[in-house]
Amino acid sequence: MPSVNGLSTDKPSAMFNRSLTKKYPLATEANGIYVSLEDGRKIIDGCCGAAVSCLGYQHPRVIQTMIAQCQKFSWVHTSFYTHRSQEDLSNFLISKSHGVFSKVAHYSSGSEAVETALKMARQYHISNNQPERIYFVARIDAYHGNTLGALAAGYNLARRAAFQPMCSTAFRHVDRCFYRKDARPNESEQAYVDRLLRDYEAEFRRLGAGKVAAVILEPVTGATIGTVTPVSNYLTRIRQLCDSYGVLLIYDEVMCGMGRTGIYHAWEGYGGLSCAPDLQAIGKGLAAGYQPLSSVLISDKVYKVLEGNDKTTFVNGHTYQGHAMACATALTVQQVIFDDDLLSNVKRQGEYLVELLNTQLPPEIVYDIRGQGLFRTVEFTDISGRIGPKVRDICFDNGLAVYLASGDVDAILFAPPFIITDNQTEDIVRIFVRAVSAARKTSTSTTSQKN
Repeated sequence: MPSVNGLSTDKPSAMFNRSLTKKYPLATEANGIYVSLEDGRKIIDGCCGAAVSCLGYQHPRVIQTMIAQCQKFSWVHTSFYTHRSQEDLSNFLISKSHGVFSKVAHYSSGSEAVETALKMARQYHISNNQPERIYFVARIDAYHGNTLGALAAGYNLARRAAFQPMCSTAFRHVDRCFYRKDARPNESEQAYVDRLLRDYEAEFRRLGAGKVAAVILEPVTGATIGTVTPVSNYLTRIRQLCDSYGVLLIYDEVMCGMGRTGIYHAWEGYGGLSCAPDLQAIGKGLAAGYQPLSSVLISDKVYKVLEGNDKTTFVNGHTYQGHAMACATALTVQQVIFDDDLLSNVKRQGEYLVELLNTQLPPEIVYDIRGQGLFRTVEFTDISGRIGPKVRDICFDNGLAVYLASGDVDAILFAPPFIITDNQTEDIVRIFVRAVSAARKTSTSTTSQKN
């Protein structure tokens, strides 16, 4: 009887997979930036799954940490105990945050972190004797997670469609910040920022000046429209606007944070301390996929109000909150990033990736190459139709995993591990350029047959 890893293959899988129509290859091993499949292929992880595996696979220091922590204990319930792993990780994260944050809470997924930040913002206003603040202002084409609160905060239409009736009306949405696509003719960057800020303020006033709890946004957008960076002064202006209305500012850096852009917190590159948030969700690259972990970074302003109120308690417990294995693992991941100066490599390899893409892709097929660090996107023009899905599939067939943007753009994201080398970056571009060529030929042939 045929088997895969000891499991019989003569009957359908019992797995309820992400897609009910797609057939998934079986991963058998992973090392460095490569994932090996049962059929013998080796795939370059050019997107870290979804910007997760920043140290690649089987990093020896991380594995040693996981074993050592497991030999002590893998988990204890944080309603009874704290433990050294979460204490040390929290201290490390605070030490790398320029005094912006004073406390950290640890969860399991990015969605959990976003949900917690939203609930914490609401609790802040209740504790601050402003219970009428119930609204959250987010942006069109944002993605903040898959749980209902995070889904409502985001505006990824494909993911929301079936669940729209269940999404809370407490979440309202204003325009995205995408200057290249959305600026009016001859509109300067600062005039564009002025217009976006007027839209925010108009929404605040429409809802009621004292009824908005928080603004939530991704400093650098992720999966929906692909690594769009903010226009100069945009984040600082939003910070100032929030302050003037008593509104909290939440950054979702689950995908773009933890060094992915070449800067530890992505917002640091777009205003520094002048645009620092009140709450920040992080994840993905925090534990690099070795364990599931997310966190919420909490400013002293928020924490002091929550701590100092004797009428309300923030109730938000999760079973695996502060998971010992996950926290120990994440601490080593973050230490490796700094000990090995990987942020320098992120910047250098990101620039090299863009250089190769600019020189090797036919310019007529490229609408934009954008992003920062090892968080980059190629968006295609429409001269050959929508080719992104074909490019992704052809890349995978030829040994490269890339990420398809899920919004209304025809775009491919790159987010390879921070440990990537020049030769590996060249391999990524070589496979990608060939895939683009093959996808164009297929599209041209299909169009000709229809005509």
